[in-house]
This record gives sequence, C-alpha cells and structure tokens, in this order.
Amino acid sequence: MAHHLLVCEKPSAARKIAYALGGRGVGRIGRGVPFYRFQKGADIITVVSALGHLYSPVQQGKGWSFPVFNLVWKPAAGGRAKRFLEEIARLAKEADSFISACDYDTEGSLIAFMILRNACGGADANARRMKFSSLTRDELLRAYENASELDMPVINAGKARHEIDWIFGVNVSRAIMDAYSCNTGSFEVLSAGRVQSPTLDALCRREDEIDLHVPDPYWAAGAEIRFLSSGEAAEAEYSKNPILRKGEGEALRLRCDGSPGTVRHVEEGELTIPAPHPFDLGELQSEAYRVFGLQPWRTQKVAEGLYLEGLISYPRTSSQQLPPSIGFRGILTKLGTNEAYKESVSGILNYADSGRGLWPRQGKKSDPAHPAIHPTGIKPNRLGADARKVYDLIVKRFISTFGPPARKSLRSIEVELEQGDVFTIEAEAVSDPGWMKHYAPYVKISSSRLPEAKEGEAARAENVWVEERFTDPPPRFNQSSLIKFMERNGLGTKSTRAEIIGTLYRRGYISGSNIHVTELGRGVIEMLRKRFPDLVSIGLTRDLEERMAGIEEGREEYSAVLIRGAEAIKGAFECMISEFEAAGAEVTSLVDGLRDQGKIGACPSCKNGELRVIRSRKTGKRFVGCSNYGAGCSFSAPLPQRGTIKPSGETCRACGYPTMLVIGGWTKPWRVCLNPECPARVRR
Repeated sequence: MAHHLLVCEKPSAARKIAYALGGRGVGRIGRGVPFYRFQKGADIITVVSALGHLYSPVQQGKGWSFPVFNLVWKPAAGGRAKRFLEEIARLAKEADSFISACDYDTEGSLIAFMILRNACGGADANARRMKFSSLTRDELLRAYENASELDMPVINAGKARHEIDWIFGVNVSRAIMDAYSCNTGSFEVLSAGRVQSPTLDALCRREDEIDLHVPDPYWAAGAEIRFLSSGEAAEAEYSKNPILRKGEGEALRLRCDGSPGTVRHVEEGELTIPAPHPFDLGELQSEAYRVFGLQPWRTQKVAEGLYLEGLISYPRTSSQQLPPSIGFRGILTKLGTNEAYKESVSGILNYADSGRGLWPRQGKKSDPAHPAIHPTGIKPNRLGADARKVYDLIVKRFISTFGPPARKSLRSIEVELEQGDVFTIEAEAVSDPGWMKHYAPYVKISSSRLPEAKEGEAARAENVWVEERFTDPPPRFNQSSLIKFMERNGLGTKSTRAEIIGTLYRRGYISGSNIHVTELGRGVIEMLRKRFPDLVSIGLTRDLEERMAGIEEGREEYSAVLIRGAEAIKGAFECMISEFEAAGAEVTSLVDGLRDQGKIGACPSCKNGELRVIRSRKTGKRFVGCSNYGAGCSFSAPLPQRGTIKPSGETCRACGYPTMLVIGGWTKPWRVCLNPECPARVRR
C-alpha cells in the first residue's frame, strides 16, 4: 500500500482537492494545521496545505551592508508558518510518494518545490506534479491520475525571479537608506525595486508631460439643421472642425446663422461588431474597474476567492482562448439552471444548434498553463457584494463570447449651405444586438434617431454656435490603465502588477485614483535616475522578464539569467559607492524637506515636543511619535499603513487632538484623530 503526500498552496484549496479525490471517505485531522487523509483504491492519500510562500530568499550570514549577493532560501519566521512546516515535515516521514498540488503557475510550482526539497527532505527528486486550471472534481481527478514529473523549467523561472528581485530590491533599498543614515544618524524606510522603480519612473514622466503641457486654443462649430419638408431638426457638426483661428469661427457663425442650404449627400451603412474574447487577468481587472470601479488588486483577490470556491477557472492567466476540452456545452447547460442566465444560455444554444456551431470567439493571447478565465458551471451559494459582481461579469462575458455579431446601422447627412459651408449629421442605431444582449448591462445598447432626408431637399441652419476649446494634456494613469501600460512594456507579471502598484501607494510614492506622484516619489526617482539609471530602465526590466520567460520555455539557463541580473546592478553600485556622501546628502535633503512639510503640530502630552510621522526600523510601519521621545515623552498614535498621510491643519472636535488626512486610491480622503482614546477616532 503506497502512501502519497499531496502538498497544496492554501488551506481552502487543500480541502477542495481532498474532497474531490476522496469523496465521503475523507477524514479531517488536526486543528491548528489541518490535513486530510483517505484511502483511494490500494493507496493512502494525505493532503496538507502550505500558507503560500513558506520559504524566501534572505541574506546568507549577518550584517547590514551592500552590495550583497550571497543569498539563501530560508523558512518563514512566523509562528504559524513554523507550525505548518513542522507538521508537513512530520507527515513527510510517513509518506513514500509526493505530489505537488499547488496552483499551476510559477509561484505555485516554486512553493511546492521549496517544501518538497527542504521540509520533506529532498522529496523533489522523485515528486510528481498535478496540473489543473479549476478546482472541479472531474478536472482534479484527471490531474491526479495524470500527474507527471515536476515542472523544473517553471520552478527555475520562479526561483530566478525571486532571487533577481531580491538582489535588486534589497541592495538598492539598503544603499538609499544607508546613505541617509550615514548622513543623519537616523533611519527612514525607503525602497526601490526592479519593477517598482521603472513603473514609478513612467508615472513621473507622465506627470512631467502633464505639467509641461501648454494648452493650445482651438474652436469647434456646429448648428441645428432644420429640414423644411418635415420641419424636423437635428444637431450637426461643422465639417472642417477644428478651427484654428478665432476670427474664422466668428465669421462662420455670422455668415451661416439662418442660412438656407441643400441636402448634398445621404449615406447609409452597417457596422458589424464581433463578440468579445474571453477574459485574461489583465482584461478582467480593466473591465471590473470600468464597470464597478474595483481596484485591480481587489478584483484579483476576489477572483482568486471564486477560484478556490470552484466557481471559476484559475484567474492568473494571460490567455484569451478557450479550448474545447473544457466542455463548452456542459458549462453552458449548468449555467442555464441559474435563473439569472437561463434565457441567455437558451439563446446561445439555439443559435449554435441552428447550424452555427458552439464556438467562442478567441483572443490573440495564449498561456501554456491555463485557458482564459471562465465559469465552471457550479452554482454559487452565498457570495459577498464584490464577489457577486465579478462572478456575474465573468459569466456574462463567457456566454457572450459564443454569441452572434452585433450590428449597427449608420447614417450620415451632409448639408451644404448657400455660402459653401458643409455641416454633417451622424447617427447610429443598433439594428441587431447579437452578443450585446447577453453581456448587458456591461455594454450599452444605445441608439440615436436620425431624421429622414433626401438628397436635394431644402434645409436651413439655425442656432449656429462656435465654442472655444483647449488641447488636453495626456491623461493621468489610473490603476487599470497603469496595469495595461505595465503589460505592454513587459513590467512585472500578470500575478504581480497589482501588488507592485499597491506597494507604490503604501510607500507614499503615489496617491489618488487618478494617480499623482507625491513629492517623495518624485524625489526618489530623481535620485535613482542620477545614481542608478539602469534601475529605472524599462529596457533592462523587459530584458530580464523575457529571459525569465525563456527559462520557463526552456530557451534560457537559470544560472545565466541570474548572472545577468547581478551584473546589471554591479555597475550601478560602483557608481553609488564612489559618490556615497553626495547621494546621502541628496536623500537627506529630500526626506528632511518632506518631513518639515509634514510636521503635525505640538505634542498634546509633553506640550513642547513636535509630532511627526515616524517609521519603525524593525517593522517599517508608520506611526505618529513625539520629537521628545529621547527626553522621556512616550506619546504615540497608530496610523493606517496604506495611503498618503497629510496634516489636516485642524483639531478634533471631540477631544481637541490634531488630526491627519489619509488619501488613497481606494477611497475618498478621510480624517484620523491622533487621540487613541477619542470616541470619534476615525470619522469620514
């Protein structure tokens, strides 16, 4: 009798996998670290979970220095993580066969590999890999029966990414903080990273474009055209918009207002709009932001929860394609048992059975590990508000991909006035909604009415208007458009982009839903451009991303890519070390200038100290403390760890303590009272 140990990524996934493979015979054992055991045929199977990454790269040896390249993978230090590792190690001694059942991507493969190699005593040498894209019973059974050898190229790609990011992030962050510390004798948490820094640099460049934009004036003209035969009127645009000179616009208004004219041309056409392709993660994040205002990190978290419930396929995918192997008709039939989708599913199946076939429209992007995001057909029980929204969006997008094209009727009327000026009326109407009716309300089926007119018909221009306008600066990034920019430029991965943006918010480098770069963010980038130009280079980051993808695809060697990353940063540090004092003075000037701007006010405890925002050297968390701490004042107040903190300049009405404004991209600014015992400590 063989004893197999299955290592899963999260406790909820372990439970799902255990009951899918073992059915009613599963026994749940343990409390603090639960695991599952059952018999399958002649074999005993134990399913145990990790807590995400239980191992991470750290410096080999002690000391705080840079540059440092000697890293080693160590177990997580937290008490709960330690208990999980101890239990996994104990269970490993009872097993003679090991299977990685973590999410099938670079992170999941790496999580299982580190556990198998370290906690399980080198079990990676003979372990197997389950490969699945959803947590449905049928797919998990197939994945178990067809488990193959470990996906070492994927594992090595994950290792390389973590190690290169560690080399970049730890070294540059230490260099900046050491330069500041040596210059001032104090400590300030500042960070930089291989992907974080070029992303922030791109935001700064957009900020510069906006600041340097000089609006150019132009004029737009239009009129109300009345058709004399019917008496109907419609809004029309001047055919030569934009007008670049003010005098021309005013002259147009004077000569055209009330002028007679003739319908010169009537044109009718039709526009065919194909069905949308299925979601990849980036597209889901963008669409959820557009229709619900959900931030990308939130959409990703909600989608991962839906996946763990078995309701959708694995969301961290770059694919926009659905293979027939997922069973199109079976999923649609299951969705049709839900009253909310019954009518749409019936329409799609009737369309398919009429001879058109049941084929989704495929996108261009593919993913070797997973298909596009799609529902599994399992009916949800109780979902939270955001989960209901994201699930409904995914289901309706999936259904609509099978739909017929939508069609719009287009009509335009050109009216030439007696002076020769031409005005154009345009309108469109949805003649056949096709797939759109299945994707409502996330697509608008709107129409505009166009009056009937014939060529040669008499008309008249009324209420001619001329409006001065100005050219717009480039738009600010929001989190959705920033993720698209990062994807286009090879910054980060589908799994990490939202997290990187969150880090920029937490560090206080950016703020607002329409992203503004803070003075701190701009100062850090200016220093990096001067001292570490390679670190803000999109080209270098893209090159390393492509090389790491090459490891996964078998085109690149893990060691060669790691050496390339180390060499890229080595030259930058030689420059930094030679100008260490100058860099320290530069960082000190930046931080102290911002600190002076951020003084909160007098300490309400000792009365003569100054309240300031401080970061803990040990934890990196920020709080409010008194400048007289060394002289015995112990006043402190906790602060939210996300968002930009600014003094409000006002005191709390309830207790008289100073208050702070918290500004972030996820909510409106809100005020925090610094009195921990204030009954109105947090108020909107």
